[in-house]
Amino acid sequence: MQPSDTVQPIVLLVDKEDPAAHLDAVAAAAVASVSAYARREEDEAWDNWVYGRFTKSVRRAGPKVFEKMAASAPSGTVAVGRAKAVAFEPVSYEEMPKKLRALQVSGTHLPDGEPVPGSQGTPLIVVNADLEMSTGKAGAQAAHALMAWYLTLSAEERTAWYDDGGRASVRLAAGAEFEALAKAPGAGPLIVDAGMTEIAPNTATAFVAAAK
Repeated sequence: MQPSDTVQPIVLLVDKEDPAAHLDAVAAAAVASVSAYARREEDEAWDNWVYGRFTKSVRRAGPKVFEKMAASAPSGTVAVGRAKAVAFEPVSYEEMPKKLRALQVSGTHLPDGEPVPGSQGTPLIVVNADLEMSTGKAGAQAAHALMAWYLTLSAEERTAWYDDGGRASVRLAAGAEFEALAKAPGAGPLIVDAGMTEIAPNTATAFVAAAK
């Protein structure tokens, strides 16, 4: 099976009565994705995926459905502010459980709001504000960026990140600021999207900023 044949499902809580802030949801999706990999008990489902494009699919669920999904997620629920997300191991679209396949992918737009501030040492994911991505798309790109950063860490650094709560925060940057931060020494790998949805191919979307 080729790396592009599998996708990691990520489920994002979308509560219409009490919606989370956009950037908190983006952060929750990213952390859930990487935490699922960090907590894996075997590598069979991950081997091709993690060294390929590590494709992700961010799907939305209301509170009741989300709780059911969370109960079956091996990585547990990640919460950032009011945002919640769970992630699963990579699977082919054909083998994805029907309950996951039934969840909507496109059109997830959570409201802007003041995100939960990151603490010192927390990875900061910078998302390209020029693109005006939906919450789901931005969550997938942030997850790509955090995973790419995580894979650059030593075994000890990975353990330290996870033992410290496996956290990350997100901010937006546009234009020259985005480009400058992406080129700063110590910045994580720059994610360039294939352009399958929402944005044009070969568009830079996100990265983890250099630690200060």
